[in-house]
Amino acid sequence: MLTNNTIKKIRSLSLKKNRKAEGLFVAEGEKIVNELIDSAFEIESIFATSEWKGSDAVIISEKELSRISFLKTPNKVLAVVRIPAESNTISGETIIALEGISDPGNLGTIIRLADWFGVEHILCSENSVDYLNPKVVQSSMGSISRVKVHYVNLDTDLNNYPDYKRYVTVMDGDDYREIDFSSKRILIFGNESKGISESVLDSEVNKISIPKAQNSNAESLNIAVACGIFLSRL
Repeated sequence: MLTNNTIKKIRSLSLKKNRKAEGLFVAEGEKIVNELIDSAFEIESIFATSEWKGSDAVIISEKELSRISFLKTPNKVLAVVRIPAESNTISGETIIALEGISDPGNLGTIIRLADWFGVEHILCSENSVDYLNPKVVQSSMGSISRVKVHYVNLDTDLNNYPDYKRYVTVMDGDDYREIDFSSKRILIFGNESKGISESVLDSEVNKISIPKAQNSNAESLNIAVACGIFLSRL
């Protein structure tokens, strides 16, 4: 049964402070919920309409689902999931670092790209959007079950990876197609509108960019698009 208290609790998980206090987040839609069920994530509860083919769910009406959903068009099932414990072990040939990423859709897409290209870890500055924001979870399409996101102080914590070469994506850097990426690397992307902070640029980094066509009048690339281009080069 879907009580008013349950509705209130689920709706409260739209806010980071409540997700942190409860240790819970929300995932919606058949694909995403099934991905999390098959992962190491712990599912606390599932609410679904009779159309959903899964099990162990509280069956509710479409109207009730719309009351707890964060989507304009709810998709059959919503799961309340426990936030996993933070892991301090970070490895892999490539690490993505994101500074001040504010758009949930961009972060979700980057998580999905990381999953596609086999990148297991993303470092986010502490002022970046929460990766368990419902919009991030939705746009990641289940990839949060395989890509680990860590919130760190980039100014200091990048120094914890001396074996990794740092590459900062800027407008006036070296052509990424001419870079030798044979060593371990950290790809650093900045805020969608402000770019990379001076404190990160002043550290030991290599500036790289995606050259645009001579007849192009575009000012910049979307950060997720740029991330996909760089990852495909690797």
